[in-house]
Parts: sequence; structure tokens; C-alpha cells
Amino acid sequence: MPVEPVTRVLLCLGVVLLFAYLGLYTGIVATVSRRLGLWTAPLVWVLLEFVITKTQIAFPWNLLGYSMVPYVPFIQPAALGGVYLISAWLVLVNLLIYRLVFSTRRLAYGAALLAAFIVPLVIARLNIRPNKPWFNVAILQPNVSPFDKGDWNARERIQADLVRLTCEAARSKPDLIIYPETATLVDVTRSNTIGKTIRSLVDSIGIEVVTGTPLHDIPHNTWHNGAVLLEPGQDSVRQRHYKMRLVPFSEKIPYSDEIPLLGRIIGTADMGNWDRGWEYNVFLWTKGTLSCLVCFEAIFPDLVREFTRRGSELLVVVTNDGWFGKLPGSSQHADLAIMRTVENGVPMVRSANNGISFIADPYGRVLKKTGLFTQTVLEGTVPRPLKPTPYRRFRDWFIILCLAGIAAAVICKLVRFYRKPS
Repeated sequence: MPVEPVTRVLLCLGVVLLFAYLGLYTGIVATVSRRLGLWTAPLVWVLLEFVITKTQIAFPWNLLGYSMVPYVPFIQPAALGGVYLISAWLVLVNLLIYRLVFSTRRLAYGAALLAAFIVPLVIARLNIRPNKPWFNVAILQPNVSPFDKGDWNARERIQADLVRLTCEAARSKPDLIIYPETATLVDVTRSNTIGKTIRSLVDSIGIEVVTGTPLHDIPHNTWHNGAVLLEPGQDSVRQRHYKMRLVPFSEKIPYSDEIPLLGRIIGTADMGNWDRGWEYNVFLWTKGTLSCLVCFEAIFPDLVREFTRRGSELLVVVTNDGWFGKLPGSSQHADLAIMRTVENGVPMVRSANNGISFIADPYGRVLKKTGLFTQTVLEGTVPRPLKPTPYRRFRDWFIILCLAGIAAAVICKLVRFYRKPS
């Protein structure tokens, strides 16, 4: 479905403004660190990363700690303090390198730098254990073009592929089958066409299916981008999740519910206008509990942590990253999601319409994954979750520690200022 020129201009303008907004944080870090002392930079950086995850225009894509996801031993401290602890560590390492190069106390800074690298390696050595198998999963990657997603003429072909891939996946008798975001194109819980077909298929194969789907909430008369658990032998869909974090401007104009005038000023006919979800739903299924994260939700540490705090043993991500094309966005989005496994000590299965789909263990190791732009079924064994991590139990204690450190630095600065002879 083509995008209206007005929408295209507004989205481009929104991206420029978003970059400008995110750039402010780097300037704030530089200004505050300069005034309070260079060694406060890790604390200030992390505190501002935390702020980036808040509000309806939040876009925490560029948290520094995410750059370490491919290096599994170095992200294990995230189980203690989340991605923020990894970000602080990276800033500290860079500070030590700077001091090592430009200071005369090279021996001291060299030893500190060595210790900074040894600590996460020791944590990894003590914590990482062999995985214990839990259940078998089949992840569908239909590889539907983003433009075909909105083309009703392609609907029958897309839905036929979904049925065919499901039958292919069922042959290996997995315990769970995963579809990507909006895989059914229409509300699977109400549709008398594809909805009825998929529900009948689930009954015939006797396997539970998680799928992303548009959802209409009848009591509230709202429309949501969401996900459901389809269970064999059930006449109705009992378990559903409404996406709680919507992509700013693409899925929802920020604060348009609170200030309707915003929607009338900058909204267009083809701009996303989903309603926001409000509940942390944990699904009960045959092998335990799981929570669904729809696309953008997987990059929010506190949102995902709350699902696991409420009992979720498995994170299921359904997404459609085809809009990135061949740009690095798809691989970046996948890496961002992986950090949630380490933070919470739970495995993750990810079904991406065009890729990258994967199975990851509670240590952030990708056990199996697909390539981009291939239609396939990824099959594998999902490991069991770990005991609740300190980050899951004690929430953002590290942020409070950073705030206390900055407050102490401010107090020290004020004391020195007032003690200075006039």
C-alpha cells in the first residue's frame, strides 16, 4: 500500500527531530561531566539512557551497552544491573584508555583497565552453565514483502503460505509454533476466513500457536497490534496481548490520546493509529508460561522485566523488520532483543517476518537463527529458564546508585565552591 506524500514528509521530519532530540543527551553528558568531573561520565551517561526509555516518544535504540551483545562474556553483568551496567562499564573502559594514554600514572591506569576486563570475564565464568532442554519450537518466517502486507490482492497467497508453512512445521511435532507480527493480516479471533482456517488447523495438528495479529477489543471498542495464543480444542481465544509500546508517529502519534489536537494537526489517513495496550499479560500454555513482545517492545528493559517479574518463563518476540530492507536495522533490532534474555535469565524465541528469527538461551547465546529474506521454518530446542536474576528481583537499583553518585558529586562541588576563599 503506497504511502501518501504528506505522510512521507511528516515521517522524514519526525526522524530528523528524533535524531536531534537524541543528540541532546550526548551534549548533556559532556556538559555535566565537565562540571562535575570526568569520572562522573559513566553515571551521567547511564542516567540519561534510562531517561531515554521513558515517555511516549521514547526510542532507546542506541543504548551503548547493546554494542556488546555479540561478545557474550561481556554482557553477563546485565543480569545484575541490566543493559545500563554494560553501558557504564563501556564508558569507564574508555575513560581508563584515555587516562592510560594521556596520564603519567600509566601503571595504575593500566592495572585498572586490566581489572575492568577481567571482572566481566570472571562473572561469565562463574555464571554460564550448560543449557537444560525444555521444549521444541518451530518458528515460521513467511518472508512477506512489507508492501504486500497492506495489499489485499495478495491476501490469499499470503494466507495460503501461512497454512502450508504451518503444516510443514507440524511434521516434526514441536510443542509450540510461532508466527510473526500481524501474520494473519486480520483479527484472527473474529475472522470467518483466515481466522477460522487457522483455528481449525490448530485443532487438527494439536499444537499451540502464538501469532501476531490485529485485535479488536470489543468492550473498549479499540484496535490493537497484538498477539494471541491459539490452543487446540478451544472455541474462543482466551489469551491475548495488546502492544503497550507503540512506535512514535509510525504506529501512534505521541500524546494524541491526551491531546487530540495533535492527531488532527499532524495525522494523515495512512499514518498508524493503533490503540495502546494496558496489561502485562502472561500466557499459560502446556509447558509453562510465556509473554509476547510485539516488535518495538523488546527494546524496553523495564517493560520486559515486568513480564518476567509476573511469572513469564519464556519471551516470544513477533516482529516485521522488512521495512529496514538491507540496512543494518534488522540485525540491530535482533541484538537489542537478545539483551533481555541475560537481564531476566529467560530464553527467547523470535519470529521475524523477513528475518532475523532465532532461538536464544538465558545467557544471550543465539542457538539457531535464520538469514534475511528467506521463507523458512526454524526448528530447535529451547532451554529452560534460570532462577530470577538480581536485575529482575531488584529492578533498577543501579540507576538509583548512579543518581546517588551524581548527587554526591554535586554536593562535593558545592562544598568546595563555598569553602573557596573570597
